[in-house]
Amino acid sequence: MRVLHTADIHLGVKTYGSRDSATGLNTRLLDVKHSFEAVVQRALDEDVDAFLFSGDAYHTADPTPTQQKIFAETLQPVADADIPIILIVGNHDHPVTFGRASSLDIFEFLDGDVHFFSKPAQKVPVIPTKSGPLQLIPLPWPVRSQIISRDEYRKMKPDELKAFIEELYVTYVQRRTDDIRSRGVGVTKDGEDVPLSPENATILAGHVTVQGSELSGSERTSLIASEPKFTVGQLALSPIDYVALGHIHQFQNRNPEGHPPVVYSGSVERVTFKERDETKGSVLVTIDTEAAPGMSSRTSTSFEPTPARPFIAVYVDARDTPDPTELILQAIEKHDVTDAIVRVRYRVDESQIAVVDSARIRDALADAEKVAAIERSVDPSERRRRTVVTRDSDLEDAMRQYVGQHDELQDMEDDLVNAALTLQNELDTTRQ
Repeated sequence: MRVLHTADIHLGVKTYGSRDSATGLNTRLLDVKHSFEAVVQRALDEDVDAFLFSGDAYHTADPTPTQQKIFAETLQPVADADIPIILIVGNHDHPVTFGRASSLDIFEFLDGDVHFFSKPAQKVPVIPTKSGPLQLIPLPWPVRSQIISRDEYRKMKPDELKAFIEELYVTYVQRRTDDIRSRGVGVTKDGEDVPLSPENATILAGHVTVQGSELSGSERTSLIASEPKFTVGQLALSPIDYVALGHIHQFQNRNPEGHPPVVYSGSVERVTFKERDETKGSVLVTIDTEAAPGMSSRTSTSFEPTPARPFIAVYVDARDTPDPTELILQAIEKHDVTDAIVRVRYRVDESQIAVVDSARIRDALADAEKVAAIERSVDPSERRRRTVVTRDSDLEDAMRQYVGQHDELQDMEDDLVNAALTLQNELDTTRQ
C-alpha cells in the first residue's frame, strides 16, 4: 500500500508577496499553490492508494473564498482519480470559538471519497483502498475551547488542561491500538462495522507536537512551548505502521532508529528566512502488508522536494575594506538570485556610508523575484531618522520600516510582519 503524506500548506501567507499582474492574486499565494500542485501531481504519478493531509490547509481559521477555491481545485484531480482523501484538522484550520465550524468542514460534503476528522474517532476508521483496507487513528489538533465548554473542565488551570489533554490523547491511542491487536471492530465512512486486523495497514495521522522536534523558525515557539506534547513512544505503538504528522514545518523522522517511522512531512513552501536552508516536500509511504506487523522492513518512506521559492540571505561585514560596494556585490554573486526572495544585510563604518552604491546593489538583484530588504548597520551607530509611514505604505512596508529603526527587533522582523499580516487578514474577513 502506498500513501502520499503532506501537511502545512498554509494558503494565505502573504509575507514578501506582491500583486501578480496576470491573476490579481498575491504572488506568495501562487507560490504555495504551485508547490501544492506538485504534491498532488506526485500522488497521481505514483498512483497512490490514499492521499493523507495532516492539517493546516490555511494560514488562518477564516480563509478567503479564493483560498478555499484554490485548495479545492488543487485537490480535485485526486478525487477524480478515485483516490481516498484523508483530511486532519490542524490548529490554523480551527477557530478558537466553541461551536464554529473549521475551515475544512465543507470538504466533508464534497463529491469524492473524502474522510474528514476534526476530533478523535470513537472507533478505528477503516478506509477501503485498491490495495486493501487502511486503518486510521486520527489525532487532530486538540481544541481547548471544545474541552473547557464542559463544566467539569472549565476551571482547570492552563498546566492542568495541558496535562489532561496529553493523558486523554495517550489513552485514546492506547485504546485504538488495543482494538486493532484484539481484532475488534472498526467503522467505515458509511457507518458499517468491519473487523480490524493487525495485518492490515495502520496509520496514526495527527497534528500534534512531539517532544524534541526541530522547529523551522516560522512556528511560533512561544505557543509551542505551552502546547500538549507527546513522546515518540506514546505514538509509535504496535501495530501502527506509520505516524503521519503535521504542525512542525521541518521535514524529519523522530524515530529514525526504530519502527514505525514518526514523520513530520514539513510544509510545502518556505514562509520566512529562517527556513531558507530547509528542503520542502512530501513523503511517499509504502507499507508491505505481506510482511509481519512490527517489522522495520514493513514500512519505507521516500521524501521528494517541492519547487518551493528559494529564500537567500546575504550578510556582509564590510567595515575593513576600502570598497564596501564591491565586497557586497561579490557576496551576492555567490548565489543564484534568479526568481528568489532575497535579503541583503551589510555592516559598515560611519565613514563608509557615502561610498556604498545602493544602485549597483539593486542592479545585482534585478533577477530576484522579490528584494525583501537591503539593510545597513553602521558602526558606530548613526543618528536614526524618524520612521515616516505614508498613506501609500502598505502594512508590510510600514512594519519593515519600523523594525528597521530598532536593532533589538531585527531578529524578529519576519515574525512581527507575519503576525501583523495575519491580524490584518482576520480583520478584513470580519468586515466582509
